[in-house]
This record gives sequence, C-alpha cells and structure tokens, in this order.
Amino acid sequence: MTTTEVKVQAYMGVCSEFIGENGEKAEVSVVISPVKVEMHSESKMKIVTGCNLWKSCHNKGCFYSMAARQRDK
Repeated sequence: MTTTEVKVQAYMGVCSEFIGENGEKAEVSVVISPVKVEMHSESKMKIVTGCNLWKSCHNKGCFYSMAARQRDK
C-alpha cells in the first residue's frame, strides 16, 4: 500500500456574487474550505468544498449557495 499526502486549505477572499435575502447584491468576505473527502478507490478521491455563507446567499447561479441546491430539486 502506498501512502500519499494531500494538503488542503481554506481560501479567504471576496465574493462579488452574493445576493441577500431581500435580493440585494453585495460584495462580502467569504471562506471557501474543504468540508469532506470521499475516497472512491486507492487512486481516486473527491474533495468537497463549501462556503461559509452558503445558507444566507440567495444566488441561484452560485455553486455553493443553498438557493442553487434547492433549484436542482
């Protein structure tokens, strides 16, 4: 068995696509960080990332927002 080291880290930055509860657009500080690692095989893994404002963002076009997840249902 081979050991492989994978380093993951959070990204802190600015989101200019945030849409608040009342539809107002804003530029906000966000943290995008790894939240889960799924091992599919010895050579394949998936790192799932998330945004700290995913629940409060109403941008249906944002990959991280809850609004986008509800749109897909």
